[in-house]
Amino acid sequence: MRKKIFLAVIIGLLSVVLSGCWDIHYLINKKMINGISLDAAKDNQITATVRAINLESKGGGQFDVKDELIQATGDSVFNIGNKIDSMLPGTLEPSKAHVVIIGEELAKRGIMSPLEFIYRSPKGYLKSNVLISTGLASEVISIEKLAKSPVAFDIKQMVVGAEGKTIVPKQTLYSLWSQISDPDADLVLPMIRIVRNKTLIIDRVGLFNGDKFTGVTLSRDDSILLMLLKNKLNRHAFMDIPISQSPEQDKSKEIKTNLITFEARKSKRSFKVFVDKNTQKIECFIKVDLYGELRSYSSNLGTKIDREQLNQELSASLNKQAAGVANSLLEANCDALGIGRKLRVNHSELWKNIDWENKYKDVKLKPTIQVHIISTGLIN
Repeated sequence: MRKKIFLAVIIGLLSVVLSGCWDIHYLINKKMINGISLDAAKDNQITATVRAINLESKGGGQFDVKDELIQATGDSVFNIGNKIDSMLPGTLEPSKAHVVIIGEELAKRGIMSPLEFIYRSPKGYLKSNVLISTGLASEVISIEKLAKSPVAFDIKQMVVGAEGKTIVPKQTLYSLWSQISDPDADLVLPMIRIVRNKTLIIDRVGLFNGDKFTGVTLSRDDSILLMLLKNKLNRHAFMDIPISQSPEQDKSKEIKTNLITFEARKSKRSFKVFVDKNTQKIECFIKVDLYGELRSYSSNLGTKIDREQLNQELSASLNKQAAGVANSLLEANCDALGIGRKLRVNHSELWKNIDWENKYKDVKLKPTIQVHIISTGLIN
């Protein structure tokens, strides 16, 4: 009998001491934000548009998923968040925002101020991808869905695909903060735009000076080349390279341009910065060796490929293109290659005494690309 009483007392005490799930949150009471767009508005205000997933219980553990679009304007992102929270039933939950899209006009003002609230929030999703839109970001996030999945999730998958093809850098809110806090290098962010009024495409990057978008963008081919110069080859990079066909190679005796597709699978980079002690002129030499496979050379079907000659022709074409990329970086005052970091580490005294913001545009930037064809596929 005593044992039963003792056991009952212990159970009673445990029921008081052990707490239940005091912080439980039901999904049906939350509005999950999976995409955010930010645009410049009048009087220095900001317009935010969010894609929120609304879960409606059907019973039996089944839910209906609805993708809602909400927009508000305010003086700060925090102020806008309160307005949007008042427009939706339940609690606003930004911890699963896959993408943050910033309109190009707002990006030219600076992107850290609009993103500050997300960084301060303990529920901020630091794995979110950040993109710059050509035109209004609200038009991108508001595009009509062509599939059943939420628009923001589709954009996330597009970013992952572009990263894998080395078109854009791997960039999240977390890495963005560390790069902007670093005065020795500048940002490069993916650009997203609408084509034919109904399709989204990510095929270029935007150049930054500090946290401000310069308005300068690089095309798909130039973006890939910049990633390779930054030593950021991902799984592979498909490069469409134009070369001139000499009259000796063509019976029509006319100089034609052939487009060859080369898949880079491996790269090796040499990055050196030199400073003239007398004039303090800065020279940067970047050499990239690309190893890969010939994917398309349709004008040369039926003839044997001279790899050495083709390597030289492809390298010459890419060197000309790389010089154009280097000029774009200097004109935009965008140190995307991190030359300033090299100077700070290897020439610390010079770094302390120069104004890098003004000195950078005088740097002699000399990129060199060397192609190495490892395979020509099944056709030689």
